[in-house]
Amino acid sequence: MARRKVTDIIDMVEAHHSATFPLRDRMEKDHGIYRLEPYDAGDGYRSFTSNEPQVMADKIVSWLTSAEMVVRIPFSGNKRDQRDTNNQKERFLTGIIRAADDNLTQRLLPSLRNQLAWYLTVRGWYAGRAMLVKNEKKETRVDITPWDPLNTYWGEGPDGLEWACYRVRKSPSDVRRQYNVRNFGENEDRDESIYVYDFYDKEDNYVVMEDRILKKRTRHGYDGVPCFVGMVGSAPLIQSDEVGTDAIANYGESVFKHNRDNFDNNNFMMSTMLELTARSRKQGLKVKSRDGTKTLDEDPYQEGTEIALGQGEDIEPLGMLEMAKESGAFMGLVSSEIQRGGLPYSIYGELQFQLSGYAINTLRQGIETVLSPRIDALEKAYRSIFTIISEQYASGRFKAMEVSGRDRDRMYFSDEISPDVVKKGGDPEVSILSQLPQDDMSKMSMAQIAREGPTPLLPDIFIRDMILGLQDADQLDDVIKEQVAEKALPEASLWTLLASLENRGRGDLAQFYYGELMRLMMEKVAATKMAMAAGFTGGMPGSPPPGPGGAPPMPGGPPPMPGGGPPGLPPEVMPNAAMGVPPVPPQGPPMTMPAGSQRPGAVDNEEARMRQMGLVPPREV
Repeated sequence: MARRKVTDIIDMVEAHHSATFPLRDRMEKDHGIYRLEPYDAGDGYRSFTSNEPQVMADKIVSWLTSAEMVVRIPFSGNKRDQRDTNNQKERFLTGIIRAADDNLTQRLLPSLRNQLAWYLTVRGWYAGRAMLVKNEKKETRVDITPWDPLNTYWGEGPDGLEWACYRVRKSPSDVRRQYNVRNFGENEDRDESIYVYDFYDKEDNYVVMEDRILKKRTRHGYDGVPCFVGMVGSAPLIQSDEVGTDAIANYGESVFKHNRDNFDNNNFMMSTMLELTARSRKQGLKVKSRDGTKTLDEDPYQEGTEIALGQGEDIEPLGMLEMAKESGAFMGLVSSEIQRGGLPYSIYGELQFQLSGYAINTLRQGIETVLSPRIDALEKAYRSIFTIISEQYASGRFKAMEVSGRDRDRMYFSDEISPDVVKKGGDPEVSILSQLPQDDMSKMSMAQIAREGPTPLLPDIFIRDMILGLQDADQLDDVIKEQVAEKALPEASLWTLLASLENRGRGDLAQFYYGELMRLMMEKVAATKMAMAAGFTGGMPGSPPPGPGGAPPMPGGPPPMPGGGPPGLPPEVMPNAAMGVPPVPPQGPPMTMPAGSQRPGAVDNEEARMRQMGLVPPREV
């Protein structure tokens, strides 16, 4: 791709700014609503500004940030090794989000989800940059930076983004510090802020200002534009001859969409009430005098005030002003409109009575009308981020990264995951779950129903993955089988207790369990030998197959006891498995040989025995 000039980049941005000015103007006005710009009731009148817009927006942001995010590659009956690969890729994607949040925190910025949630709520759009970069030590660093959609510009092509640019104002001192600019030429003493353009196309990254390049052309290494842009809602961009280009203003709406005018009406009514309340505290007075020039120097409403009146002078109240009878009904109508277009007041804890389960479900459906479009947009944003990061990581330009975090089972992990794993893993899905406590109980009930009866409706691994939404269904299945095996054999339970005490440093208490474990094993060994002596070669019911010397095989050996073992059990009589000797596979039932025949492996003469021992050289042929 040909090198771009500074003027070319600025012209592209300015052209897009002009085309989308109605959208950006709406964003600015919505931000004013969120900031609670003071309502002006007019000169001489008290004004009231409701906090409703900001409280509602902050509530929605809180829901979006506190909801559980689940990153999963759907179960599709894959082989165990592929499912393990998918699980590792899930952890990688979860880990890079944590790494990105750590990076943002170091820059004194809110977390990735916090910023995206705020933009989706107040702006109605999301945007940002997602890159893997190498620091001076050649270590891979995750750089996922949200952009304010108000200052984001882009161009589209048949395959998506062709370019994206983030334009922000910076002070001259910041420009000097960040980009090592020595002077500004004729504008060296300028005090006003400077527009800085951070531009990306499918190959390169440029950082420029109005008259110079601040960061030379740099290859970003991604096969595409490493940026993401999207909006809230499912309404398409509708244009007509009547609407014209202003249609873009309603493309990707904020949470204030339905209530922009209602907020003004509410402020007007509340300001009127405030004014009348203030006037009732100090009513207007009619002062009578002969020449009509009488004034009151004293405050007649202060307690104990005395006013001297001359002959023919008097003071009378003007009377109370009252709101029109229709005012209360109108205020109720405005309040209902605000609730229908935003959030019901009961969501803030304003409950005058106990709600039924049906009422709660109905209330929740109303809330999800506001939440669902933003949840959907947030999921799209994360999917875009994961696609960009995964493709960069799988390109082969980066070494294996160590990532950490908590999976969807809330289990902590810290793993080194190679690019090859990410490349072979499936395509992830992202779910933002704003769940109530009863949702977990409902899923557990569904899971129980699905596995009841002699023929379950669904296999356990499917239930754990699809219904319960667990992170690593295979690993959990292995753990459950270990628990079942532990309960099936008494010695297995003793082994677990023994290992746990040793790990906790309670060797004194572990000796008792060690002795009990050895006693149980010796009993089984004795029983096995008795059965073998009696000609029973099938093994004792419920006992493991015999190992060397009749000892049952065990995985490894128990941890060493203080003092060399429990009292009263000398090492020479312990089973081999108890001494840490690995078990030998069973050799089958004992063989009986005919009288006078030689057993397999026997040596028929002294010379042969000496030859086997290496004392006699082999004969020449």
